[in-house]
Amino acid sequence: MKILVPTAGEEAAVEIADYVILVARQLDAELTVLHILKDDESKANGRDCCAVFLEAAHDTGVSVTSKVATGNVVDTIIAAAKEINADLILMGASSGAVVENWLSANVMDECEIPVLVVPHCYRQF
Repeated sequence: MKILVPTAGEEAAVEIADYVILVARQLDAELTVLHILKDDESKANGRDCCAVFLEAAHDTGVSVTSKVATGNVVDTIIAAAKEINADLILMGASSGAVVENWLSANVMDECEIPVLVVPHCYRQF
């Protein structure tokens, strides 16, 4: 199984990385972490965001590769998922936003690949 994990930044990645690795381990899945650069963001910053998942996966047996890209966020996520032949897109969502305005809702609407959304505050439940 292959899972694509788009990440919005290092802080957001830290909040869900352990849970993502747990899911991947239980599904015996390979992860590809995708960071899409913002206009003023460096590739080094993008690699740092992806490294959070590499560190979380250390000694778990979960294979993690990373990809840094540019472009429209929704289109780039969908293209990357198709490129790696992903079975699932696993992405975080911030609390406090209306569901219709979540980026993840846009990906879900436009993509044929299943999307699982993990709230960044999941540990609080």
